[in-house]
Amino acid sequence: MKTLALLTVGAIAGGIAAWAWGDELKRYAGIRTRDMREKAADTLHSVQGMAEDALDTTKQQVRETLQAGQDAIRPRVASS
Repeated sequence: MKTLALLTVGAIAGGIAAWAWGDELKRYAGIRTRDMREKAADTLHSVQGMAEDALDTTKQQVRETLQAGQDAIRPRVASS
C-alpha cells in the first residue's frame, strides 16, 4: 500500500511540475534539441540524394536490359 501512495504522490507532483513549468520545459527542450534536429534533417537530405542516385542507376539498368531484349528478338534484315 505504501508503494501505491508514493506512486500517487509522485504522479501528482509530476503533474503540478508540468503545469507550473510546462512552457519553460518546452522552451528548454526546443533549444537543447535544435542541433539534433538539424543533424537529422541533414541526414534525411543525404538519404534522399542516395535514393535518387540508386533510382537513376536502376532506371538506366532497366532501360539497357529492355533495349538488349528488343535487339535480341527483333528480326534482322537479311543483306543481299
